[in-house]
Amino acid sequence: MKSNSKSSRLDYLLAAPTLIWLTVFFLVPYFIVLIYGFLTPDIFDVKFEFNLDAYRQLFDGTYFRPFVLSVKLAITTTLLCILIAYPVAYLIARASDKIKNTLLILIIIPFWTNLIIRIFSWRIFLSYNGVLNDILMRIGLISQPLEIMRTDLAVIMVMVYVYLPYMILPLYSVLEKLDFTLLHAAMDLGANEVKSFFKITLPLSLEGIFAGVLLVFIPALGTYLIPQLVGDQRSLYVGQVITYKIKNIPRNWPMASALSFGLLILVAIFLLLGYILLKKSKVRGVA
Repeated sequence: MKSNSKSSRLDYLLAAPTLIWLTVFFLVPYFIVLIYGFLTPDIFDVKFEFNLDAYRQLFDGTYFRPFVLSVKLAITTTLLCILIAYPVAYLIARASDKIKNTLLILIIIPFWTNLIIRIFSWRIFLSYNGVLNDILMRIGLISQPLEIMRTDLAVIMVMVYVYLPYMILPLYSVLEKLDFTLLHAAMDLGANEVKSFFKITLPLSLEGIFAGVLLVFIPALGTYLIPQLVGDQRSLYVGQVITYKIKNIPRNWPMASALSFGLLILVAIFLLLGYILLKKSKVRGVA
């Protein structure tokens, strides 16, 4: 009993720094954000007067469209990342060690370059007189340049490019540990490749998919920089609205705080739904 109590104390002691860090730098700031939503906006700052206007506007549908656009963008980006990342991660997991390391380095290389530089390179690539239009015109697929920049298509393309490694790496880490002899056993028992994939490979890689979805969906939901630099400014996402409320004059920090808190609640709901679906999938797999 004494050894168990000592082990329990040691566990709490080891977890204490992380808990303190999360409390100070996550819970406390969000508590401040929550409080700011109940204050009164001023031209440059806030008045410390109780006011429910920000949360009233949040729930009366005034800012419903930016939330819908952000959810659609996040879901589209996540699904495209899964469709592209899964075969890539599977290929890397099945490759020899020498090729595997080379492919992993190629996946990680984009992280060596600043995000803003990468986005601006896409602006050059997708612009009216850019590289893409020039290539398409040279090979005769189009007769005049396409308007790709400042469209929702441009936003999705850049979003998938930026977040794709975050989906590939968790999937690879799970698929690499997969016992591929199970696939051969399934085929010996009469299952074809498609059935083996859906009955064995996919269920055993659900944790990697879930981790990748978390790493892609959450930042994509509140993204600001990519839509701001390559998107249509008539389609404002939540991240852009929050930024405008903070930096534009007259400033409205309470509304920005309410929108941020609403975004947090939305993320928590999606996380809970994803966790429930993952648990149900595991139960079905065991059954």
